[in-house]
Amino acid sequence: MCKKCKIKILPIKTQTCPHCKRITQAGRYCPRCAKKVCLSGVIVAAYFEEGPVKELIHNFKYNHIVELSKILGDLLENALRENQQYLGKNLLVTAVPIHYLRQAQRGYNQAEILADYVSNELNLPKNFKIIKKIKKTHPQVNFSGKKRRENLQKSFKIIDKSAVKNRTIVLVDDVTTTGTTLNECAKILKEAGAKKVWGLVIAKG
Repeated sequence: MCKKCKIKILPIKTQTCPHCKRITQAGRYCPRCAKKVCLSGVIVAAYFEEGPVKELIHNFKYNHIVELSKILGDLLENALRENQQYLGKNLLVTAVPIHYLRQAQRGYNQAEILADYVSNELNLPKNFKIIKKIKKTHPQVNFSGKKRRENLQKSFKIIDKSAVKNRTIVLVDDVTTTGTTLNECAKILKEAGAKKVWGLVIAKG
């Protein structure tokens, strides 16, 4: 990536409540919005519509340019490093899973590649075998609001409860829009004994 384009990436310095956009520590849900979700918060690394981030994610995710994982992983690493003090201890990094048929078609889970990069750079424990997507769903971009929640209902399953018990889970994905996918994963992680679940994404679309 050339220097001219790289400097157009705009990292997010001030995190906000994912729902109401009030300024909060590490993108924590504010007390009012927290009543509606299982996530503790969502750390967002960069602006989606500004600069080349949107195109980088698209090429990484759909055009198989996996070399972009370092640029995108660096954004996530920096965002987590800046906010890690607010997440607490006993962190465990994992990724939002995709259905095995979609992974076979694409060849990889982009969220897992990014999560692996972040955990290695920050020397944090990781486990990508704790949660599984058991239902092949339609792309979330096709839905909004209530339909997004209905599309993802009973889509995920915990496969290793012992690995998440009393841990603070850092759940990595490429992009979040309404937070529905992250929250569905957080719901079953909390039910399995996770202490807290934080989202970590490149951008909010």
